[in-house]
Amino acid sequence: MDRQHVEQLFRQHYRRMYSVACSLLYDGQESEDVVSEVFAHLLESNTELLPASAKGYLMVAVRNRCLKRLRDKSNRERILRLYTDELHDGDDWLDDERRLKQLRQLAHTLLSPQELHLFTQRFLDGKDYKAICAETGTSRIAVWKHLSHIVKVLKENIKTPEP
Repeated sequence: MDRQHVEQLFRQHYRRMYSVACSLLYDGQESEDVVSEVFAHLLESNTELLPASAKGYLMVAVRNRCLKRLRDKSNRERILRLYTDELHDGDDWLDDERRLKQLRQLAHTLLSPQELHLFTQRFLDGKDYKAICAETGTSRIAVWKHLSHIVKVLKENIKTPEP
């Protein structure tokens, strides 16, 4: 799809798509991310939408991405519970500060300066995509791709400490 057609679809359907995402995720930022992912996919793929079917396609795409996020979130929560159960040592739990420090050290070791900057902005400073895009001068899609890569690299290299 060409960029102009996607922008037109964005202007026509964004509010409704965002509303659907919010009703499923209960999180404004995450809902924005899901809607952005749908449009990013349209830009990257060879999908052609007929005017009559565009609205239905976009609504189903948002719903499906939201359901996938909810399923993934549920899996992450189960993994985190298992992770913290493994780290349980008597009555002492590994505190969040120590885990955060280990994650920062890993990030400094594995990430390029640009990736480290994005990691810090998003995950440590809590900035949203819009703020990061404005500061770095890059597109939302580029920021999303970089952050996805960063998360993947960190996940692949996180080691659970020995109990």
